[in-house]
Amino acid sequence: MNSLSQVLRHYKSTHQALPAFNIDTFEIFQAVLLAVKETKLPCIVQLSKGEDQYFTAENLFILTKKAQIEGHPIYLNMDHGKDISRLLSTVKLGFDMVHFDGSSLEYQDNLSQATDFVRQAKLINPNIVVEVEFNKISLVNSYLDPNSFTNPTQAKEFLTTTNADLLAVSIGNMHGVNTDSPEKINLELLSQIYQNLPEDKFLTLHGGSGIPLPSVQQSLQYGITKININTDLRLQFKHSLADVLSHLSSEKIYEYMIPIISDISQVVKQKLLSFSSATSNA
Repeated sequence: MNSLSQVLRHYKSTHQALPAFNIDTFEIFQAVLLAVKETKLPCIVQLSKGEDQYFTAENLFILTKKAQIEGHPIYLNMDHGKDISRLLSTVKLGFDMVHFDGSSLEYQDNLSQATDFVRQAKLINPNIVVEVEFNKISLVNSYLDPNSFTNPTQAKEFLTTTNADLLAVSIGNMHGVNTDSPEKINLELLSQIYQNLPEDKFLTLHGGSGIPLPSVQQSLQYGITKININTDLRLQFKHSLADVLSHLSSEKIYEYMIPIISDISQVVKQKLLSFSSATSNA
C-alpha cells in the first residue's frame, strides 16, 4: 500500500481528493470499510476530541491497521488536535497523519507552537503527515466574517515556516450542514492560495458535508486534496436509526445496525466516487 504522502501527491497532480471521514462509532467505521472494499478507493478515517473521548484513538488505530494489513487503503488521522501531548501520543502509536489546530491562538503564537509541534512529530516519525490551521473555521448558523478567510501570503508563510504538509483553508466553508442555505466557498480566493502554494504542500477543505457537490468538485482544481466529511454520516445514521426503529421489533442489536451500516456505506461510496475518481475531473 502506498504511503499517505504518495497518495496526496498523486491526487494533487490529478485534481482529486481523499475524503476524510470522522468515526463516531464502530458502525460508521464498518460502513467506511464496506464502501472502500466495494470501490477500491482510498480514504482517511479520523476522530477529534469528542470522538476520541468516546471511541478512542487506540480503538480506531487497531481497526484501521487491521484493514491496512488486509490491503484496504484506509489511512488514519487525529483531527482538530489542540492537546499537543495527545497528538504526539498518536504519532508514537502509529497514526498516518495528525492535525494541529492552533486557530484559537494569535497568529504568531500559533506559528511558533505549530513549528515546534511539527519538528517534534517528524522526529518521532519522519513520514508523518501533519496538517495545520490558523483561520478558525466557524460552525453553521454562526456569523461568517470574510475578514477571517485565509490570506494567501500567510498560507504560504505558515506552511513554509512550520514545515507542515497540509493547511486547512477558510474560504467560506463551515462545520456542519445548513439545509436552508448551502455554503458558498470563495473559489477565487482558493485559486490565489493555490497559486502561492509550494509544490510539496496540500490543502484541506473542512465542512465538506454542507458544500454543494459542484463547488466541491471545482475546488479540486485548486489544490484541495483532502475533504472532511462528518455531518453527512451522522445525519444518515440518525435517519436510518429512526427508520429501523419504526418498523423493527427485536432484542438483537445487530439487526438494527446492519441496515444502518448499509445506508451509511452508500453515503461514503458517493463521496469516494465524487472526490476520488475520474468523475471529479470534469
